[in-house]
This record gives sequence, C-alpha cells and structure tokens, in this order.
Amino acid sequence: MAKTTMAKTTMTISTTSDAAFARLRPAADRKARSGIGRYSRLRVAATLAFAAACALAAPATMAAGEIRAGSITNSPPMISYASDGTTLQGAIVDLAAAMGKEMGTPIVFESIPFKGLLPAMEAKRIDITFTLMNDTPEREKVIDFVDFFNLGTMLLVRKGNPDHVESLETACGKTVSTVQGSTQVQLVDEINAKCKAAGKPPIENLQYAQPSDARLQVQNGRVAAFLGNSPVMVYLAKTAEDGRLFDVVAGHEYQPVPLGIGVAKSNPELRDRLKKALDALIANGTYRAILARHGVEGGAVKAATINGGANLKL
Repeated sequence: MAKTTMAKTTMTISTTSDAAFARLRPAADRKARSGIGRYSRLRVAATLAFAAACALAAPATMAAGEIRAGSITNSPPMISYASDGTTLQGAIVDLAAAMGKEMGTPIVFESIPFKGLLPAMEAKRIDITFTLMNDTPEREKVIDFVDFFNLGTMLLVRKGNPDHVESLETACGKTVSTVQGSTQVQLVDEINAKCKAAGKPPIENLQYAQPSDARLQVQNGRVAAFLGNSPVMVYLAKTAEDGRLFDVVAGHEYQPVPLGIGVAKSNPELRDRLKKALDALIANGTYRAILARHGVEGGAVKAATINGGANLKL
C-alpha cells in the first residue's frame, strides 16, 4: 500500500477521500478525474489478434471466465484511450491481449485511479493490477508482482524549461506535481529532507488522482515540473502538440524500478499463470515486438520475475 506522505508542504488535490476509496462504492457512483466519466466497466478487446484468438479457444477454456485488470487509463504510450474515447490502446493493452491469448483467458480492463487500485483488489472487484505500478518492497507486503518492464522517473517541464529545472536536487523552493500513491511522492519527500538539511525551502508537491491532471499543471504553468514514469514523459515530450508543449530534463532519471502486474497473495496460481504466459511471449519474440511497436523496447526485461523489487532501496 502506498505510504502516507508526511511532509507538511504536500498538498493533496482530490474530490474523493481515502475512506471513500476504501469503501469502494459501486462504479456507477464515482466519476473519473480524467473527464472520461464514471468508472464504468471497460470490456476492451485489446487487439484484433486477441479477438481472433478468442474465436479459436475451446469453449471449456473460455467458460473459465476472464481476468479483470485494474489500470489507470491515460498514460500513453503504455495505456490510454484512442480518439474514440472508448477503445484502450498501448503497450500494456497489447501485452495483455497477447498474454490472454497465451493463457486462453481474456484480460479485460477497468479504469480506476491509481490510489484506488489496491483497495479494489482487496475488495475482489479486480483480479490483477496491470498498469504503471512499480514493484516495491512496501507494496510486496500487500500483493505479489509479475514484473514485465523496467523504468525510472523523469521530470516533464514546459517547452524551453522556463522555470530552469536542472534536476530534482536543485528544485528546492519550486512546485511540482505527482500522482497520488505513486513512488514519486516518496522521492519528493526524500529530496525535501536534503533541502531542509541544506537550509533551503522545500519542494511543494501537488498530488493528483490522474496523471493527466498532474501533467496539465505543467502546461498551465502552475508547477515547474511533473514527476512521472520515464517512457510516458519521453513520449509526451515528443508527441504533445507535435513536440511543442513539453521537454524532459535530460540526464536525470530517478528510481530505476520494475513495473509489475499485481496479484493477490491468496492467488499464487494466477500469478504463476501470468508469469508463464509472459515468459512464453518473451521467448517467441512477441513481447519485444509489442514494446518496439510502441517505442518502449528500452524497458524490456529478459525474463518475467516474481517480486523483483524485494531488495530495492527507494
């Protein structure tokens, strides 16, 4: 579970309280901060290839049901909505389709804010988390992970870097944005301890439920930088308004950690099925081809790992 932020300079911006997340009200009663609408069930046929695989699957296999995956849904190129506003696309979506084909059980997505993912799993609303969730020792106390990707944290700034953010270490006194419950929150806290020791003002951290809201604060000049996952930050800098909106701070990448598919500790069978499917895709080249199609092959792993973040020091 994500660590509670203790820094007095942290401001949490959310219309939903932690208690409300814990109660896990029905999806129809909650609205997404991203503007997509309610947290409705998104049964997405991730790719045409998966649809074809379903047609070939034996009825007994398909009768076993589906694997329900919770995810944030606005972090291209990993997972986001297409222009129609309903179809999910990205590396995670295509990887889920290929793994579902390998297992003979479809993986379907439900859009859930990051901070609500673990409570949703605890409430058995979803079977797995398949999103940009870092495998960390703290989270491994609650769930198991099947690690499928490696990434770090980078700083997204306005084009031309008008606030002169040279690194996170030199950002004391500036304002940044992060996603609630993310490891980036802890990173800001650690840097603030260094700011304090150096007699400098702390970084003010504005936390948001959705990455899109955190990014918007950079665009409108409210914050100097957004701390996010490296492939997403690089993608946004290259593609948003044809590269005219953002830059990434070059030469500074923090928190090198694995991304993992989260699985309840009470379900080792599902965890092992996912690992076996991922290993098969790595072995036959499908895995790397999917990542290359989305321009993120630099984060490829050589093998699926269970709880590879156990010894990380964040």
